[in-house]
Amino acid sequence: MKNKQEILGQYFTRSEIVNKLLNLLFEYKNYKKGISILEPSFGTGNFIENLKEKSYLNIAGCEIDKELANNPSDFFDMPLENKYDLIVGNPPFSKYNLKESYFSVANYLKSKVWPASYLTKTELIKEKNKIENAFILKSLQHLKDADSSIGFVLPISFFIKNKNKSVKNTMTSRFSTIIIYQNDKIWFDRNIPCCFAIFTNIEKLQNKIVLIYENGCRNEEVFALNNIHEELIPQVVFHKNNGYLNNTKGLPLKEFLENKNVSVKKSFSKNNVSAKNILDKNIIPKNKPAEDYKIAVVRVGNSSVGKCGLINVKEDILNDMFYIFDVQDKYKASKKIKETICRQINSNINYFRNITCRVGSKSIKREDIFNFRVAV
Repeated sequence: MKNKQEILGQYFTRSEIVNKLLNLLFEYKNYKKGISILEPSFGTGNFIENLKEKSYLNIAGCEIDKELANNPSDFFDMPLENKYDLIVGNPPFSKYNLKESYFSVANYLKSKVWPASYLTKTELIKEKNKIENAFILKSLQHLKDADSSIGFVLPISFFIKNKNKSVKNTMTSRFSTIIIYQNDKIWFDRNIPCCFAIFTNIEKLQNKIVLIYENGCRNEEVFALNNIHEELIPQVVFHKNNGYLNNTKGLPLKEFLENKNVSVKKSFSKNNVSAKNILDKNIIPKNKPAEDYKIAVVRVGNSSVGKCGLINVKEDILNDMFYIFDVQDKYKASKKIKETICRQINSNINYFRNITCRVGSKSIKREDIFNFRVAV
């Protein structure tokens, strides 16, 4: 199969990572060795192998790839009568620009398990459903009781603010505790931002979301469950709470910038300003009026996000990689204010890179710029 890994969303979790994730799961939930466990997309079998090493032997598994399974089976054809105490593993991830990697209801019109029995109404009417969302929703139907849990490796994009709302609402209606774990290691054979999410019910953590980010030491943040639609990416939250913003006595940029769009000339073929040369534009020439210069911040790109420069709206042509800001009226004629803002943003580019952990190219929001503090 051409592009098999991308189409099937196969990102196999390294064994040492699997061991760490299972240890975390059993740290929060004490399960007896005889519980029934399902690994719905076992791939190379690292989760099953590690579970057996921990003496959990009552394990069922599904794997659709005949090159990886002696008896390949599709999780979405598994009868809903099959129930488990724990469903754990690494379901496939959809690739945003590869439609074949998504879950399609049309592919299961002849299945004995009709997708309407597990998809939400919102997901059911979509032409394309993220395969990881379909795995989550069907797994819910296979849980034995209220003490059962799900522990899945998920793309970190699942927990982006206001994404996957119907799935998250369904999960919070079933579970009162969500634990989201992320560390600074590479989990697969390629660096794909991901996390391990545990959906469960724990009395001492009732109506709580626990974010854990490990980068040599373990850092935790706890939120109320009703914050499920906020940005819940452990690395992002850690750096926002422990990064530059809390280490300066300056003011947030919203105190200096106007909150409105700035009109600039744009062209992908004729632009003279891009992420490649924006760092060179850090001063306003003496013979130019400061009013003509605006603050441009690169909004996307793994290596370029957060770069800042001062562009002349009468002379410069940009591509579409930038947020453009003007300062408030009282600062429009101040070269010093604009140059200071530009310099301080550029001296903290790593901060912006650290708060933009996503699948695909990194990106920042306008609010990330407005919340950034400067000492002017």
